[in-house]
Amino acid sequence: MRRIGTLNDPSLAKRFSDYLTTRSIECTTDIESHPEDNGTVRHECNLWIRDEAQVDSARTELEAFLQSPDDAKYQVGSDADRIRREKHEEEKRLRNLRRKAPMRSGPAGGPLMGVPVRQQSIPVVIGTIILSVIASFATNFGRPNPSPVPGEPSTEETVFFALSFVDAREYIVHEDPFESIKQGQVWRLITPMFLHGDTFHLAFNMIALFILGSAIERLHGSMFMLALLLISQVAGGFFQVFLPPADTLPPFLSGLAGTPFSIGASGAVYGLFGYLWVRPIMTPTYPIRMVPANVTIMLGWLVFCIFFVRGIANGAHIGGLIAGVVIAAIVARTPLGRDW
Repeated sequence: MRRIGTLNDPSLAKRFSDYLTTRSIECTTDIESHPEDNGTVRHECNLWIRDEAQVDSARTELEAFLQSPDDAKYQVGSDADRIRREKHEEEKRLRNLRRKAPMRSGPAGGPLMGVPVRQQSIPVVIGTIILSVIASFATNFGRPNPSPVPGEPSTEETVFFALSFVDAREYIVHEDPFESIKQGQVWRLITPMFLHGDTFHLAFNMIALFILGSAIERLHGSMFMLALLLISQVAGGFFQVFLPPADTLPPFLSGLAGTPFSIGASGAVYGLFGYLWVRPIMTPTYPIRMVPANVTIMLGWLVFCIFFVRGIANGAHIGGLIAGVVIAAIVARTPLGRDW
């Protein structure tokens, strides 16, 4: 909070505070009383503005007010009281909504950053992290070591080929990114999420998954989290595969080249981000807000990778982000989204 000035008349201080309220500027007044020797009382009414971004505007309004405090435009006490009542009722309604949110009793339930949660455990997030660590190390981070026996795949190669979107050996023959899936190996729509290119790639995705995913899973439950994670991953994978090949794009757009061999959980992570970014926009009572700086970082990183970083599955990022945004918009308009 920032003090913008002091008035000596409590009635004028209230009049100015009421006027700021009608201007959507939250002003708090504290009054200090000082007895004088002549038996009178001198008042100091300090005016405080809560939002730092509104301080300059409030100061400008105060200068104008001091020029003509009796102007009719400042006689807005009844309007200010109505606005305060409506705000109080809205805050009470939000508190009631949050109290009504299903919560598990006992030590398993509890608040998440002041937000009601459906469950405290996060098995989907933890399970995804564990599988990603195991798969990444088991495949030597996308560079499986060959077998010492000529003509036989090593264990690392076998695991890598089995978890990739398409078996590289099948792709060489058929040049069809969906060849392995057409053979019934539908797990490949999901399993590239567990593979990563290096330790930094793995760490970055797992930290982001934990931060975003734990909030969603505790708030909405494991089934919702699992559905959001899988849909985002599949959408990102398809978007990446369907992008045009690099040789058909101008050099400055080569970061948008398609490939069936992208790996990592980035598409799913961007899906979680997209959901948490858009959901509070669609539902103002939603109890989680993305910090604007974090939104800028995530979107800025996406754009930066497209134009300045090679070897990044930018299509997966975009596809996952679109999926998360669409799911947020859909959920906000269904009974599932009415609690928030």
